[in-house]
Amino acid sequence: MKSFCVSALLLISACSFAHEYTQEVATALREKNASLALTLLQKAEQANPQDVSVLLQTATTLFLIHDYTQAAVYYERALKLQPHHANTRYNCATAYRMSGNLSKALEHYETVYQTNQSDQVKSALFKLYIRSKQWSKAVAIQSPQLWWYGENIYGKSILLDSDKAGNGLGDVIQFAGYAQALKQAGAYVIVKAPAPLHHLLKRCAFIDQLITKDDPLPAYDQKYDICIASFLLQNKNRIMMRTPQKSYLTADPELVTFWSNRIANNAQLKVGLCWRSNFVRDRFTEKVIPSPRSISLEALAPLADSRIAFYSLQKSTDPIESPLAITHYSDDFDESHGRFMDTAALIMNMDVVITVDTSIAHLAGALGKPVWLLLSCEPDYRWFTDQERSPLYPDVHLFRQRSYGDWTEVVITIKQKLTELIFTHRNNNS
Repeated sequence: MKSFCVSALLLISACSFAHEYTQEVATALREKNASLALTLLQKAEQANPQDVSVLLQTATTLFLIHDYTQAAVYYERALKLQPHHANTRYNCATAYRMSGNLSKALEHYETVYQTNQSDQVKSALFKLYIRSKQWSKAVAIQSPQLWWYGENIYGKSILLDSDKAGNGLGDVIQFAGYAQALKQAGAYVIVKAPAPLHHLLKRCAFIDQLITKDDPLPAYDQKYDICIASFLLQNKNRIMMRTPQKSYLTADPELVTFWSNRIANNAQLKVGLCWRSNFVRDRFTEKVIPSPRSISLEALAPLADSRIAFYSLQKSTDPIESPLAITHYSDDFDESHGRFMDTAALIMNMDVVITVDTSIAHLAGALGKPVWLLLSCEPDYRWFTDQERSPLYPDVHLFRQRSYGDWTEVVITIKQKLTELIFTHRNNNS
Protein backbone atom coordinates (compact mmCIF):
# COMPACT_ATOMS: atom_id res chain seq x y z
CA MET A 1 0.00 0.00 0.00
CA LYS A 2 1.14 3.48 -0.77
CA SER A 3 2.21 5.61 2.20
CA PHE A 4 1.83 9.36 2.36
CA CYS A 5 4.24 12.02 3.56
CA VAL A 6 4.92 15.74 3.52
CA SER A 7 8.47 16.72 2.66
CA ALA A 8 9.88 20.22 2.21
CA LEU A 9 11.51 19.37 -1.12
CA LEU A 10 8.90 16.83 -2.18
CA LEU A 11 7.96 18.70 -5.34
CA ILE A 12 11.05 20.64 -6.33
CA SER A 13 12.42 18.01 -8.69
CA ALA A 14 9.13 17.84 -10.58
CA CYS A 15 8.26 21.53 -10.54
CA SER A 16 6.87 22.79 -13.82
CA PHE A 17 6.66 26.42 -12.75
CA ALA A 18 8.90 29.08 -14.23
CA HIS A 19 12.47 27.89 -14.30
CA GLU A 20 13.80 31.17 -12.97
CA TYR A 21 12.09 30.38 -9.64
CA THR A 22 12.76 26.66 -9.39
CA GLN A 23 16.33 26.79 -8.17
CA GLU A 24 15.68 29.85 -6.01
CA VAL A 25 12.80 28.12 -4.21
CA ALA A 26 14.88 24.97 -3.76
CA THR A 27 17.76 26.99 -2.31
CA ALA A 28 15.47 28.92 0.03
CA LEU A 29 13.94 25.70 1.37
CA ARG A 30 17.32 24.04 1.85
CA GLU A 31 18.44 27.12 3.76
CA LYS A 32 15.24 26.88 5.87
CA ASN A 33 14.08 30.28 4.63
CA ALA A 34 10.35 29.65 4.35
CA SER A 35 9.47 33.33 4.02
CA LEU A 36 11.64 33.74 0.91
CA ALA A 37 10.38 30.46 -0.55
CA LEU A 38 6.75 31.56 -0.13
CA THR A 39 7.49 34.96 -1.73
CA LEU A 40 9.03 33.26 -4.75
CA LEU A 41 6.16 30.79 -4.97
CA GLN A 42 3.69 33.65 -4.90
CA LYS A 43 5.43 35.19 -7.92
CA ALA A 44 5.33 31.83 -9.70
CA GLU A 45 1.64 31.51 -8.92
CA GLN A 46 0.93 34.98 -10.33
CA ALA A 47 2.68 33.92 -13.53
CA ASN A 48 0.65 30.71 -13.82
CA PRO A 49 -2.29 30.32 -11.34
CA GLN A 50 -3.16 26.89 -12.79
CA ASP A 51 0.25 25.30 -12.18
CA VAL A 52 -0.48 22.47 -9.74
CA SER A 53 3.17 22.05 -8.79
CA VAL A 54 3.27 25.65 -7.53
CA LEU A 55 0.10 25.15 -5.48
CA LEU A 56 1.40 21.92 -3.99
CA GLN A 57 4.81 23.33 -3.14
CA THR A 58 3.13 26.30 -1.48
CA ALA A 59 0.82 24.00 0.49
CA THR A 60 3.74 21.81 1.51
CA THR A 61 5.79 24.77 2.70
CA LEU A 62 2.86 26.23 4.66
CA PHE A 63 2.22 22.82 6.22
CA LEU A 64 5.81 22.46 7.36
CA ILE A 65 5.82 25.87 9.05
CA HIS A 66 2.56 24.88 10.80
CA ASP A 67 0.22 27.22 8.93
CA TYR A 68 -2.26 24.39 8.49
CA THR A 69 -5.29 26.53 7.66
CA GLN A 70 -3.61 28.14 4.66
CA ALA A 71 -2.01 24.84 3.66
CA ALA A 72 -5.48 23.32 3.38
CA VAL A 73 -6.57 26.20 1.13
CA TYR A 74 -3.76 25.46 -1.32
CA TYR A 75 -4.29 21.69 -1.19
CA GLU A 76 -7.96 22.29 -2.05
CA ARG A 77 -6.99 24.46 -5.02
CA ALA A 78 -4.67 21.72 -6.25
CA LEU A 79 -7.42 19.11 -5.86
CA LYS A 80 -9.76 21.11 -8.06
CA LEU A 81 -7.18 20.72 -10.82
CA GLN A 82 -6.18 17.13 -9.95
CA PRO A 83 -9.09 15.60 -7.97
CA HIS A 84 -7.76 12.04 -8.07
CA HIS A 85 -4.34 12.77 -6.58
CA ALA A 86 -4.48 10.63 -3.40
CA ASN A 87 -1.34 12.03 -1.78
CA THR A 88 -2.66 15.58 -2.11
CA ARG A 89 -6.03 14.59 -0.65
CA TYR A 90 -4.40 12.80 2.28
CA ASN A 91 -2.20 15.80 3.05
CA CYS A 92 -5.21 18.09 2.71
CA ALA A 93 -7.09 15.96 5.24
CA THR A 94 -4.12 16.11 7.60
CA ALA A 95 -3.89 19.90 7.26
CA TYR A 96 -7.57 20.19 8.12
CA ARG A 97 -7.11 17.88 11.10
CA MET A 98 -4.14 19.86 12.37
CA SER A 99 -6.10 23.10 12.06
CA GLY A 100 -9.04 21.63 13.99
CA ASN A 101 -11.48 21.29 11.07
CA LEU A 102 -12.44 17.68 11.75
CA SER A 103 -15.47 17.51 9.46
CA LYS A 104 -13.39 18.41 6.40
CA ALA A 105 -10.59 16.11 7.57
CA LEU A 106 -13.03 13.20 7.80
CA GLU A 107 -14.45 13.96 4.37
CA HIS A 108 -11.04 13.74 2.71
CA TYR A 109 -9.73 10.78 4.73
CA GLU A 110 -12.87 8.79 3.87
CA THR A 111 -12.35 9.53 0.17
CA VAL A 112 -8.74 8.34 0.37
CA TYR A 113 -9.81 5.21 2.28
CA GLN A 114 -12.07 4.15 -0.59
CA THR A 115 -9.00 3.33 -2.66
CA ASN A 116 -6.29 2.92 -0.03
CA GLN A 117 -6.87 0.86 3.13
CA SER A 118 -3.26 1.10 4.32
CA ASP A 119 -2.56 1.12 8.06
CA GLN A 120 -1.60 4.79 7.80
CA VAL A 121 -4.96 5.85 6.38
CA LYS A 122 -6.88 3.44 8.60
CA SER A 123 -5.21 4.79 11.75
CA ALA A 124 -5.91 8.42 10.84
CA LEU A 125 -9.55 7.67 10.05
CA PHE A 126 -10.03 5.49 13.12
CA LYS A 127 -8.79 8.22 15.46
CA LEU A 128 -11.11 10.79 13.91
CA TYR A 129 -14.07 8.42 14.23
CA ILE A 130 -13.24 8.00 17.92
CA ARG A 131 -12.81 11.76 18.46
CA SER A 132 -16.19 12.38 16.85
CA LYS A 133 -17.71 9.42 18.76
CA GLN A 134 -18.69 7.51 15.63
CA TRP A 135 -18.12 4.22 17.43
CA SER A 136 -19.60 1.81 14.90
CA LYS A 137 -17.50 3.26 12.08
CA ALA A 138 -14.39 3.05 14.25
CA VAL A 139 -15.00 -0.61 15.09
CA ALA A 140 -15.74 -1.40 11.45
CA ILE A 141 -12.22 -0.47 10.37
CA GLN A 142 -10.20 -1.42 13.47
CA SER A 143 -11.74 -3.75 16.03
CA PRO A 144 -9.44 -4.60 18.96
CA GLN A 145 -8.79 -8.27 19.52
CA LEU A 146 -8.23 -10.21 22.75
CA TRP A 147 -10.42 -8.01 24.90
CA TRP A 148 -13.10 -8.37 27.55
CA TYR A 149 -16.58 -8.05 26.09
CA GLY A 150 -18.52 -8.55 29.31
CA GLU A 151 -18.31 -12.33 29.54
CA ASN A 152 -18.31 -13.91 33.00
CA ILE A 153 -14.80 -13.67 34.50
CA TYR A 154 -15.75 -14.21 38.15
CA GLY A 155 -13.04 -16.22 39.92
CA LYS A 156 -10.77 -16.21 36.86
CA SER A 157 -7.21 -14.94 36.61
CA ILE A 158 -6.93 -12.17 34.06
CA LEU A 159 -3.64 -10.92 32.64
CA LEU A 160 -3.92 -7.28 31.59
CA ASP A 161 -0.97 -6.52 29.33
CA SER A 162 -0.30 -2.78 29.25
CA ASP A 163 3.40 -3.04 28.44
CA LYS A 164 2.94 -2.78 24.70
CA ALA A 165 4.93 -0.92 22.05
CA GLY A 166 3.63 2.62 21.77
CA ASN A 167 2.26 2.80 25.31
CA GLY A 168 3.92 5.56 27.31
CA LEU A 169 4.07 5.69 31.10
CA GLY A 170 1.04 7.97 31.17
CA ASP A 171 -0.88 5.48 29.04
CA VAL A 172 -0.04 2.66 31.46
CA ILE A 173 -1.21 4.76 34.43
CA GLN A 174 -4.47 5.40 32.62
CA PHE A 175 -4.94 1.76 31.61
CA ALA A 176 -4.50 0.67 35.23
CA GLY A 177 -7.94 2.13 35.77
CA TYR A 178 -9.41 -0.74 33.81
CA ALA A 179 -8.19 -3.12 36.49
CA GLN A 180 -11.01 -1.62 38.54
CA ALA A 181 -13.65 -2.95 36.12
CA LEU A 182 -12.03 -6.39 35.97
CA LYS A 183 -11.73 -6.59 39.76
CA GLN A 184 -15.33 -5.52 40.26
CA ALA A 185 -16.34 -8.32 37.90
CA GLY A 186 -14.74 -10.79 40.32
CA ALA A 187 -11.43 -11.46 38.59
CA TYR A 188 -7.96 -11.94 40.02
CA VAL A 189 -6.12 -9.17 38.16
CA ILE A 190 -2.53 -9.54 36.98
CA VAL A 191 -1.02 -6.48 35.27
CA LYS A 192 2.06 -6.51 33.10
CA ALA A 193 3.61 -3.04 33.31
CA PRO A 194 7.05 -1.40 32.97
CA ALA A 195 9.20 -1.98 36.05
CA PRO A 196 9.65 1.75 36.85
CA LEU A 197 5.91 2.02 37.53
CA HIS A 198 5.61 -0.91 39.93
CA HIS A 199 6.07 1.13 43.11
CA LEU A 200 3.25 3.40 42.00
CA LEU A 201 0.90 0.70 40.69
CA LYS A 202 1.20 -1.21 43.96
CA ARG A 203 -0.91 1.65 45.30
CA CYS A 204 -3.81 0.50 43.08
CA ALA A 205 -6.19 -1.61 45.18
CA PHE A 206 -7.60 -3.32 42.10
CA ILE A 207 -4.35 -4.96 41.00
CA ASP A 208 -3.57 -8.29 42.66
CA GLN A 209 -0.23 -9.00 41.02
CA LEU A 210 2.31 -7.00 39.02
CA ILE A 211 4.81 -8.46 36.57
CA THR A 212 7.28 -7.08 34.03
CA LYS A 213 7.85 -8.28 30.49
CA ASP A 214 10.98 -10.12 31.71
CA ASP A 215 9.19 -12.06 34.47
CA PRO A 216 7.96 -15.64 33.95
CA LEU A 217 4.28 -15.58 33.09
CA PRO A 218 2.08 -16.78 35.94
CA ALA A 219 -0.86 -19.05 35.28
CA TYR A 220 -3.88 -17.16 33.97
CA ASP A 221 -7.23 -17.92 32.36
CA GLN A 222 -7.40 -15.07 29.88
CA LYS A 223 -5.08 -12.38 28.57
CA TYR A 224 -6.31 -8.96 27.47
CA ASP A 225 -4.05 -6.63 25.52
CA ILE A 226 -4.70 -2.96 26.06
CA CYS A 227 -3.97 0.13 24.01
CA ILE A 228 -5.63 3.52 23.72
CA ALA A 229 -8.05 2.26 21.05
CA SER A 230 -9.33 -0.70 23.04
CA PHE A 231 -9.48 1.37 26.24
CA LEU A 232 -11.65 4.04 24.63
CA LEU A 233 -13.94 1.57 22.88
CA GLN A 234 -14.53 -0.32 26.11
CA ASN A 235 -15.26 2.93 27.91
CA LYS A 236 -17.61 4.33 25.28
CA ASN A 237 -20.71 4.03 27.49
CA ARG A 238 -19.02 5.97 30.27
CA ILE A 239 -17.84 8.52 27.71
CA MET A 240 -21.30 8.97 26.19
CA MET A 241 -22.98 9.16 29.61
CA ARG A 242 -20.18 11.47 30.81
CA THR A 243 -19.92 9.47 34.02
CA PRO A 244 -16.52 10.17 35.57
CA GLN A 245 -14.23 7.28 36.37
CA LYS A 246 -13.58 6.92 40.10
CA SER A 247 -10.05 7.38 41.39
CA TYR A 248 -8.04 4.18 41.50
CA LEU A 249 -4.59 5.20 42.75
CA THR A 250 -3.43 6.45 46.14
CA ALA A 251 -0.24 8.16 47.20
CA ASP A 252 1.96 6.83 49.98
CA PRO A 253 0.56 8.53 53.15
CA GLU A 254 4.02 8.85 54.71
CA LEU A 255 5.29 10.65 51.62
CA VAL A 256 2.20 12.85 51.57
CA THR A 257 3.05 13.93 55.12
CA PHE A 258 6.73 14.34 54.23
CA TRP A 259 5.93 16.73 51.38
CA SER A 260 3.28 18.50 53.39
CA ASN A 261 5.99 19.45 55.87
CA ARG A 262 8.12 20.90 53.06
CA ILE A 263 5.35 23.11 51.70
CA ALA A 264 4.68 26.53 53.12
CA ASN A 265 1.80 26.45 55.60
CA ASN A 266 0.01 29.61 54.56
CA ALA A 267 -3.19 30.82 52.93
CA GLN A 268 -1.81 30.75 49.39
CA LEU A 269 -3.55 28.61 46.77
CA LYS A 270 -1.21 25.73 45.99
CA VAL A 271 -0.95 24.90 42.31
CA GLY A 272 1.04 22.02 40.84
CA LEU A 273 2.42 22.96 37.43
CA CYS A 274 3.70 20.92 34.49
CA TRP A 275 4.36 22.92 31.32
CA ARG A 276 6.65 20.77 29.22
CA SER A 277 5.95 17.65 27.22
CA ASN A 278 8.62 15.77 25.31
CA PHE A 279 10.96 17.26 22.70
CA VAL A 280 10.55 16.65 18.97
CA ARG A 281 12.54 17.40 15.84
CA ASP A 282 10.91 20.03 13.64
CA ARG A 283 10.56 18.57 10.14
CA PHE A 284 11.36 21.86 8.43
CA THR A 285 14.07 23.48 10.54
CA GLU A 286 15.39 20.08 11.77
CA LYS A 287 15.90 21.65 15.19
CA VAL A 288 14.92 19.89 18.40
CA ILE A 289 12.06 21.87 19.93
CA PRO A 290 9.43 21.36 22.64
CA SER A 291 6.43 19.36 21.48
CA PRO A 292 3.39 21.41 20.36
CA ARG A 293 1.75 20.07 23.51
CA SER A 294 4.16 22.13 25.61
CA ILE A 295 3.59 25.69 26.76
CA SER A 296 6.38 28.12 27.57
CA LEU A 297 6.72 29.63 31.01
CA GLU A 298 6.64 33.03 29.33
CA ALA A 299 3.15 32.23 28.03
CA LEU A 300 2.12 31.36 31.60
CA ALA A 301 3.47 34.65 33.00
CA PRO A 302 -0.04 36.24 33.31
CA LEU A 303 -0.85 33.65 36.00
CA ALA A 304 1.58 35.27 38.45
CA ASP A 305 -0.29 36.24 41.60
CA SER A 306 0.93 36.75 45.17
CA ARG A 307 -2.04 34.69 46.37
CA ILE A 308 -0.80 31.63 44.48
CA ALA A 309 2.17 29.36 45.18
CA PHE A 310 3.31 27.33 42.16
CA TYR A 311 5.10 24.00 42.55
CA SER A 312 6.90 22.25 39.69
CA LEU A 313 5.67 18.71 39.02
CA GLN A 314 8.30 17.92 36.44
CA LYS A 315 11.69 16.62 37.31
CA SER A 316 14.61 18.58 35.90
CA THR A 317 18.25 19.01 36.82
CA ASP A 318 18.42 22.25 34.84
CA PRO A 319 17.73 25.57 36.57
CA ILE A 320 14.31 27.01 35.78
CA GLU A 321 14.23 30.52 34.34
CA SER A 322 10.69 31.68 34.78
CA PRO A 323 8.60 34.84 35.12
CA LEU A 324 6.62 32.80 37.64
CA ALA A 325 7.92 32.04 41.11
CA ILE A 326 8.00 28.23 41.03
CA THR A 327 9.19 26.01 43.86
CA HIS A 328 11.28 23.24 42.33
CA TYR A 329 12.59 20.04 43.93
CA SER A 330 15.50 18.37 42.19
CA ASP A 331 17.72 16.58 44.68
CA ASP A 332 16.19 13.11 45.26
CA PHE A 333 12.77 13.76 43.78
CA ASP A 334 11.21 10.51 42.48
CA GLU A 335 14.51 8.66 42.87
CA SER A 336 14.84 6.68 46.08
CA HIS A 337 11.10 6.20 46.61
CA GLY A 338 10.38 5.11 43.03
CA ARG A 339 9.12 6.70 39.81
CA PHE A 340 6.29 9.18 40.39
CA MET A 341 6.07 8.37 44.11
CA ASP A 342 7.19 11.83 45.29
CA THR A 343 5.21 13.45 42.49
CA ALA A 344 2.04 11.66 43.58
CA ALA A 345 2.56 12.73 47.21
CA LEU A 346 3.24 16.33 46.20
CA ILE A 347 0.12 16.34 44.00
CA MET A 348 -1.99 15.30 46.98
CA ASN A 349 -0.85 18.49 48.72
CA MET A 350 -2.00 20.70 45.85
CA ASP A 351 -5.33 22.48 45.50
CA VAL A 352 -5.27 22.04 41.74
CA VAL A 353 -2.90 20.69 39.08
CA ILE A 354 -2.39 22.64 35.85
CA THR A 355 -0.63 20.56 33.23
CA VAL A 356 -0.13 19.96 29.55
CA ASP A 357 -0.84 16.51 28.12
CA THR A 358 1.82 14.38 29.80
CA SER A 359 1.97 11.51 32.27
CA ILE A 360 1.42 14.07 35.05
CA ALA A 361 -2.12 14.61 33.78
CA HIS A 362 -2.84 10.87 34.00
CA LEU A 363 -1.22 10.54 37.41
CA ALA A 364 -3.12 13.45 38.95
CA GLY A 365 -6.32 12.26 37.30
CA ALA A 366 -5.93 8.73 38.62
CA LEU A 367 -5.34 10.15 42.12
CA GLY A 368 -8.66 11.99 41.87
CA LYS A 369 -7.19 15.49 42.23
CA PRO A 370 -8.65 18.45 40.31
CA VAL A 371 -6.75 18.73 37.03
CA TRP A 372 -6.84 21.57 34.51
CA LEU A 373 -5.49 20.04 31.33
CA LEU A 374 -4.13 22.35 28.61
CA LEU A 375 -4.69 20.78 25.19
CA SER A 376 -3.05 21.82 21.93
CA CYS A 377 -5.29 22.39 18.91
CA GLU A 378 -4.47 18.86 17.69
CA PRO A 379 -4.82 16.83 20.92
CA ASP A 380 -4.63 13.11 21.41
CA TYR A 381 -7.88 11.52 20.30
CA ARG A 382 -8.70 10.29 23.82
CA TRP A 383 -9.68 13.87 24.72
CA PHE A 384 -12.29 14.09 21.91
CA THR A 385 -13.42 17.48 20.62
CA ASP A 386 -16.55 18.73 22.36
CA GLN A 387 -16.03 18.06 26.05
CA GLU A 388 -14.93 20.47 28.75
CA ARG A 389 -14.51 17.65 31.25
CA SER A 390 -13.08 14.18 30.69
CA PRO A 391 -15.11 11.20 31.94
CA LEU A 392 -11.92 9.13 31.94
CA TYR A 393 -10.99 10.60 35.33
CA PRO A 394 -12.88 11.96 38.36
CA ASP A 395 -12.04 15.65 37.99
CA VAL A 396 -10.18 16.57 34.80
CA HIS A 397 -11.23 19.77 33.05
CA LEU A 398 -10.12 20.46 29.49
CA PHE A 399 -8.90 23.81 28.16
CA ARG A 400 -8.47 23.74 24.39
CA GLN A 401 -6.13 25.75 22.22
CA ARG A 402 -7.94 27.21 19.18
CA SER A 403 -5.02 27.86 16.85
CA TYR A 404 -1.61 26.23 16.52
CA GLY A 405 0.93 27.48 19.05
CA ASP A 406 -1.31 30.20 20.49
CA TRP A 407 -2.07 29.66 24.18
CA THR A 408 -3.25 33.24 24.85
CA GLU A 409 -6.96 32.47 25.14
CA VAL A 410 -6.33 29.37 27.25
CA VAL A 411 -4.13 31.29 29.71
CA ILE A 412 -6.73 34.06 30.02
CA THR A 413 -9.38 31.46 30.88
CA ILE A 414 -7.07 29.72 33.36
CA LYS A 415 -6.33 33.05 35.06
CA GLN A 416 -10.05 33.71 35.46
CA LYS A 417 -10.61 30.22 36.90
CA LEU A 418 -7.72 30.67 39.33
CA THR A 419 -9.19 33.96 40.56
CA GLU A 420 -12.49 32.20 41.22
CA LEU A 421 -10.69 29.36 42.98
CA ILE A 422 -8.76 31.77 45.20
CA PHE A 423 -11.99 33.19 46.60
CA THR A 424 -13.46 29.71 47.07
CA HIS A 425 -10.27 28.62 48.81
CA ARG A 426 -10.33 31.63 51.14
CA ASN A 427 -14.00 31.10 52.01
CA ASN A 428 -13.40 27.43 52.77
CA ASN A 429 -10.47 28.26 55.03
CA SER A 430 -11.92 31.29 56.80
